[in-house]
Amino acid sequence: MKSETFTSYTSLDFAQEPSFIRWVRAGDEEAAVFWQNWLQEHPEKATEVAEGRLLAAALRVQEEEPSALQLQNLWNRIDAATAEKATVAEDTPIVPISGGAKIRPMRRWLSYAAAACVTLLLVAFFYNPTRSISAGIAEQKTHQLPDGSSVVLNAASKVSYHPLRWGLARKIELEGEAFFKVTKGRRFVVNTAKGAVEVLGTSFNVRVRGNSFAVACVTGKVRVSNPRGEQILTPGLNTQTNENGDLVAPYTLNTQATAAWREGKFYFNDAPLQEVFEEIQRQFEVRVQTSPEIANRKVTTYFEGNNLDSALYNVCWPLRLETSVRGNLIIVK
Repeated sequence: MKSETFTSYTSLDFAQEPSFIRWVRAGDEEAAVFWQNWLQEHPEKATEVAEGRLLAAALRVQEEEPSALQLQNLWNRIDAATAEKATVAEDTPIVPISGGAKIRPMRRWLSYAAAACVTLLLVAFFYNPTRSISAGIAEQKTHQLPDGSSVVLNAASKVSYHPLRWGLARKIELEGEAFFKVTKGRRFVVNTAKGAVEVLGTSFNVRVRGNSFAVACVTGKVRVSNPRGEQILTPGLNTQTNENGDLVAPYTLNTQATAAWREGKFYFNDAPLQEVFEEIQRQFEVRVQTSPEIANRKVTTYFEGNNLDSALYNVCWPLRLETSVRGNLIIVK
């Protein structure tokens, strides 16, 4: 560390300097030697250092350091919260301490410490950044959550959550499709635009595409809910919304086919062709163009995501549909 770096520091700056905190709170020998030597070289900063030590001793440093912007906002809040008390303290006598340095009464710094502690809590809850993980077109992505749970994202999907709040509330937002494997613990909730899934420890698949919302339970038990109802699923059971947005009664579907997309295999049971074509678009980065009559036809079909020609053949040939390719545009009629 360069000694001159700290010559312009205020007491608040010292109180948030990591090496200064290690000296005050942890008794770090290397940090202690540095700061004691530094103070001998810069006796004019004795007041700021003494005040900074009082403030640093009163604060509990967060495990993850906030960003520069968050720190600025934090200290702005401290200044605003203590401005009135600080003004009153300015009129009180200055108390000398050893070495000729002077420090204002302890009452002022207790006010700082109290305000700062409250503000640090606000930082944890209001300045806590959301973490987002996305899988692009023709991509899958696996992510481990703070408690060891995992999520596998299908193409064109996204999850977001608050890492620092995770220990208090395991809540995650989902757009698209994902497979979750949840470690046992407190309530785990997946929120989507079409409904929510709640578990304690299990594995399950969630898909929300357009107006479609479908959930499949692989292990354990899950509660699926939306504004129009609720269903409880056990292993091998599935539910989804119908055309009216109601959750249908749980039904059985091959467990291996439930989240087979993780292995590049895509199964559809009595689904509109439009839904099948949309998945082909996501997996192969193409556009499929067809008529509304064809798009609305219901099919039970399957394709693999490793070959576009094979996928189009598996879906279209049994229905006697013709396909033509123009660059990345697929025309089906």
